[in-house]
Amino acid sequence: MNDRPAAHRIWLFLLVGALPFSDFLQIGIFAFNAAPVMGDLGASPEEYSVVATLYAVTAIGIIFNHRWLVERMGWRWFIRLSCAFFVAGSLTCAASQSLGGFTIGRLLTALGCASFMTAARVLVNLLPPSPLRFTGIRFLASGIAWGVTCGPLAASMALASSDWRMAYLAQLIPAFVIAVLGELALPCERLATRTPFDLRGLLALAGGSALLLFAEQRSTFDFFSMRSPLYGYVALGLMTLVLTVWLVLSSKQPALRLHDMSQRRYLIGLAVFGLCYGILGANNTAIPMLLRSLDLPLYIAARYVAIGSSGGIVAWIILSRLVPRNQGPARYYFAGFLLLTTAGVLIGRMSETASIEYGILPALFCSGAFVITVLSTTAVQTFRDVQRDETVFSHANQIKNVLAQLGIASGICAATLFSQWRLAQHYVRFSEVLGPDSLALQGTLRILTQRYGASADPAKALQMAYSTINGIMVQQASFMASLDYFTAIAAMAALCLLAVLGERAWRISRKR
Repeated sequence: MNDRPAAHRIWLFLLVGALPFSDFLQIGIFAFNAAPVMGDLGASPEEYSVVATLYAVTAIGIIFNHRWLVERMGWRWFIRLSCAFFVAGSLTCAASQSLGGFTIGRLLTALGCASFMTAARVLVNLLPPSPLRFTGIRFLASGIAWGVTCGPLAASMALASSDWRMAYLAQLIPAFVIAVLGELALPCERLATRTPFDLRGLLALAGGSALLLFAEQRSTFDFFSMRSPLYGYVALGLMTLVLTVWLVLSSKQPALRLHDMSQRRYLIGLAVFGLCYGILGANNTAIPMLLRSLDLPLYIAARYVAIGSSGGIVAWIILSRLVPRNQGPARYYFAGFLLLTTAGVLIGRMSETASIEYGILPALFCSGAFVITVLSTTAVQTFRDVQRDETVFSHANQIKNVLAQLGIASGICAATLFSQWRLAQHYVRFSEVLGPDSLALQGTLRILTQRYGASADPAKALQMAYSTINGIMVQQASFMASLDYFTAIAAMAALCLLAVLGERAWRISRKR
């Protein structure tokens, strides 16, 4: 790649941007199409979450073997087959008439695009060490930012047309673009290195991940009634993941060269990645909950999320101009967590009468800017000491992206459980305030009963009135729970700000 004409590099840059764009696009489409897919295919929320779990386990297995696959097939054939699976998965999802068919489509999608992020980052290092690599990083981060924005937007457009299948058909466009760019940009030759296939490590990783993800998936439905079995699944899953690490470290020919990655910068970077992906998954769960509590149609909520996510695009435009001249990460971490704190405070102090445009959108914009600011800064810093060896660099990215799958799932679980807990607390308080002796409740019941009594008998009208009031109470409790969540996010982000300032002060004191 180093000796290819400069004119060909633009195709590589575009490919590097298209890969993460496609991945985040399909993630957004899957998340925001949940309700119409369940309604059309007759699936329950529990069944739909099982599909997400199966996707994540499959994705982790593919990411674990990314380097092995690329070495055996070469870059061009790897992209060809990935696009073929991506197309097959998109078409199967769009044509599915049952949850089983939809599940097969999602598994095919995982086989295709699970390692798009890993491939994009490793492909950047096919460029010679020069400012060209930072240009590649620019395209990579731009692809992420645009994918995060276009996923909800594509779902919104499909929902507005009352046909969720159109969103999955839209995935064919980036798949075709990636296939063409792969032919133009990638070499035909296979890689000279040979990473061994580790069946024991793969099975242990898949098993441990499946146990953790299953526990997290079930906890959103059974945590408050069946805690003990879920704790058992988590403990067994963690022990299996520890076994995976031990198996890899003890192997004479490891599938992942963990020894070469045991460096302080990389390990700290993994911790920050885990935190950020957890927040990303949590926010992507809590923001739609907030918008639905304001009684917005789903397609309008998805549109607002897309507009707010464009904050990531603006953030990266600014960062791409600042980073080459000012590379110290502390200032960018400070800015990122300050943006998250601002988002949490803006939503946490919001009233239900606040304007969406002036009350929520600025907070969503700050949240989107946080994602790109902190993730891109961490990406630049984490891999500095492991990119001299192409194989080690690929393995380091594989581990990071396995962690991303687990982190996002953990964030979704945490946000759901927190919201359920706070919703129940607020509902109980509303029930206590609006007791049988409440004058406000009696007056509202009388008005609603009279209204429903025009078309129903008195007993039915009273039942309908109670049902309406209960729905209002649930909606208000959900809104209050969302405010509590973002207040907690603001507090956590403030602690991260203090950690950044403390680390900065410690570095300054060491230099003196």
